Amino acid sequence: MKKIFFVFCFILFSVHFSFSQNADSVAVRFSKIITAEDARKHLTILASDEYEGRETGKEGQKKAARYIAADFKKIGLKAATDSTYLQKFPLTLSMPMEPILKIGNKEFKDLNDFYVFPFGKDRMVTADKIIFLGYGIEDDKYNDYANVDVTDKVIMVLGGEPINSDSVSFITGKKDFSDWTNNYRKKSELAISKGALALVVINANFESNVQYLKNFLETPSLKLNSSEVGKKRIPQVGISINTANEILALSRSEMNVEEIRKKIRTTKKTFSLEIKSSFDLILKTKEDAVTSENVLGMIRGSEFPEEYVFVTAHYDHLGMHDGKIFNGADDDGSGTTGVLEIANAFEKAKEAGFTPKRSIVFMTVAGEEKGLLGSSYYTSHPVFSIEKTVCDLNIDMIGRGDEEHKNDSNFVYIIGSDKISTDLHKINEKANATYTKLKLDYKYNDPQDPNRFYYRSDHYNFAEKGVPIIFYFNGVHEDYHQETDEVQKINFPLLVKRARLVFFTAWEVANRKDRIVSDVKQDK
Repeated sequence: MKKIFFVFCFILFSVHFSFSQNADSVAVRFSKIITAEDARKHLTILASDEYEGRETGKEGQKKAARYIAADFKKIGLKAATDSTYLQKFPLTLSMPMEPILKIGNKEFKDLNDFYVFPFGKDRMVTADKIIFLGYGIEDDKYNDYANVDVTDKVIMVLGGEPINSDSVSFITGKKDFSDWTNNYRKKSELAISKGALALVVINANFESNVQYLKNFLETPSLKLNSSEVGKKRIPQVGISINTANEILALSRSEMNVEEIRKKIRTTKKTFSLEIKSSFDLILKTKEDAVTSENVLGMIRGSEFPEEYVFVTAHYDHLGMHDGKIFNGADDDGSGTTGVLEIANAFEKAKEAGFTPKRSIVFMTVAGEEKGLLGSSYYTSHPVFSIEKTVCDLNIDMIGRGDEEHKNDSNFVYIIGSDKISTDLHKINEKANATYTKLKLDYKYNDPQDPNRFYYRSDHYNFAEKGVPIIFYFNGVHEDYHQETDEVQKINFPLLVKRARLVFFTAWEVANRKDRIVSDVKQDK
């Protein structure tokens, strides 16, 4: 009996030793399940005319959701919600009417003097004064709200943040800007928390912003029902410097925008001003109720089942317009295909006895093109605890290259990997150095990147909750958001190589002994 027991223990030890020693070869073995042939099959279906451009709320998007859910079920993933694999979420389709803004005796012109973000409901904001409140920032190093009560007030603030004569931010102490500049929602959320009625932001780049936003502001938009996400919203009005100076003139302070900026810069003190003038903003919209769906499948972990590694992509695109179908093969049919392939590789590993230690959730979301709606809904209504969510590996466009890499396509842009967890950043770099050997381009990881890609895909809603993230991206190209973004232009071997990098990174995060830590101090 002792001999049998010894042999059993030896075999057990040998198996464990073999698994530990050969973990790398196991990962390589199952990464090969991600193939160009299978990726082409998925993408040819998802980016076909039959799916009508997968616009959120439309039949093509719902058809794509059913396809993804069916594939999750076929390969053997466990449903993360109910048997449908779907997390439904309610939306409001809003068609904005032309807003009216009257301050004092003057009525300002929409898209010439101002623009406004209506939030899905008719509303009128009326006040008998406007509080000018510097940059509208509350921070340990600089606080415009100190000793100022803005409850039930309209507040007007400068865009951006205060800088000294050497362009060094008061907030960061560096030439890098903080989230007060980079995150357009931050000042609005603070104003809401202070009880303000509306936020008016003086925009130094007003004309270019109008050009960028014009189509969005004049066409129907989808928004999460505010009651569903539990967030109060207020109108956010963007105004030109000329408009701001006209409003400031009503205070009879003889101060204009440039003089106020200079005053704050030189005194290093906040500056506020009460403008005694009537303010009337009228917003009207036509509304319809719409529903959409996120699709979730999972593999439950063997040792840490209550810790969750997410692999995500958005499967929606722009739909049909003027008789053209925007099939979005790269954006983001390629990322969706990557998620399906990675899920299949992990499921096959599980079936072979290599269940990941941590649970892995594969989630494709809708509404990204409408403002990150599906991921916003998920992070506000998580199926699994956000605190137990280890990371989000988000894939948005991995099937092409951009002009900058036209002579060397063996690359992928990595965004956000070092912003919350240095562990995650190192794991991704090691996985690439060991297996895929892509050029990891961090150009768009720069906080000063004018494209602000870090804020423009679904990982950001996880990052806002403190979850470590990586955004895998191939950059924009001539077919970005065009009807010409078609399957025949996809580089499938490159798509596979990038998807394998995500697989190897997820494999390590899911199977390592210790959970990765969030060790990067977040700028306010």
